[in-house]
Amino acid sequence: MNSCLRPTWLEIDLSALTNNVRILRRRIGPDRLLYAVVKANAYGHGADIIAPAALRAGADRLAVAAVNEAVALRQAGLAAPILVLGYTPPDDAETLLEHSITATVYDQRTALAFADAAARQGRKIAVHLKVDTGMHRLGVDHDDAFALCARIDGNDHLQVEGIYTHFSTAGQADQSYAREQLRRFTTLLARLAGAGCRPPIAHAANSAATLALPEAHLDAVRCGILLYGLSPGQECPAPAQMRPVLSWKARVAQVRRLCAGEPVSYGNTWRAPHDCTVAVVPVGYADGFPRSPRTWQNVLIGGREAPIVGRVCMDQTVVDVTRIAESGVSVEQDDEAVLLGLQQGQAISAETVATRLDTINYEVTSRLMARLPRIAMVDGLPSQQP
Repeated sequence: MNSCLRPTWLEIDLSALTNNVRILRRRIGPDRLLYAVVKANAYGHGADIIAPAALRAGADRLAVAAVNEAVALRQAGLAAPILVLGYTPPDDAETLLEHSITATVYDQRTALAFADAAARQGRKIAVHLKVDTGMHRLGVDHDDAFALCARIDGNDHLQVEGIYTHFSTAGQADQSYAREQLRRFTTLLARLAGAGCRPPIAHAANSAATLALPEAHLDAVRCGILLYGLSPGQECPAPAQMRPVLSWKARVAQVRRLCAGEPVSYGNTWRAPHDCTVAVVPVGYADGFPRSPRTWQNVLIGGREAPIVGRVCMDQTVVDVTRIAESGVSVEQDDEAVLLGLQQGQAISAETVATRLDTINYEVTSRLMARLPRIAMVDGLPSQQP
């Protein structure tokens, strides 16, 4: 990885991504749309790498959180439909038109503002109506959605392409609330169909519902975390055939011997309990490797765990390699350290790290900073194509 210009990097396994997309395609069938959710820099994996690869693998469309994410994909040359899932201010209507981006709407004011902007250019803005069926986040209340959809559907400068909702508990073993949300949504769809104004694309299933609620597949599904080979939740594991897409590696920057009692890192919060060997790994909290209140706990070197000692710094972390050295494995400068992924049969998974950090695997990868080089890999080798 000499070309990555930094002694720590992310490897993005496009072979694993292709495998995961194909598994999803088989699950939903050929006639439903598959939205690849690539918001938050593709959950930290690198949207510029993931988005085109997901489309090549069989995804039909892309979904992002905000307009700037969609514009970046357009500037990267992607022509596939892109849906913005979050709030788009009316001021951004010109950008939607310029880049052919589909917006989410859930109130009449924003929808009509988009229509006015489109009218000035003699064009239409494509929109999806977001319906709140019980998540109580963004969306028009399901009791009010029929009236709003009927009002905006007749506007000459709005193309009401889709309608969708989002589940709050689809990843849990108890599916009763998710099924109630789905009942509310399908009741609305039936009413809209009866009035002749049901949008063509109705979608409800996120990754968890794609696995657990096949009746929620409707016209399209939106998959994020499953694309990356990660589980939507502890009670909703990814299929065994899926593979994690991301690995995080680094080169050991220095190996040092310490005498008993010598401190490590800021604040001298850790002192060597005996003569020991430590290694410096060139990653820190500015990379998304947290300092506190909890840490990654360890990394892999030589296929063995090396526990973090002292405080994680902005760009450096110190690990104890004494037991590794005592086992007969020599730890040297430039040796590979693995923070996420496999090494000599041992693994550190995003789920394992999430448990240690008291969070979820979504956050573990999404917090990985842009300054980390991302290298596309195919069959274990660097790829020349994004």
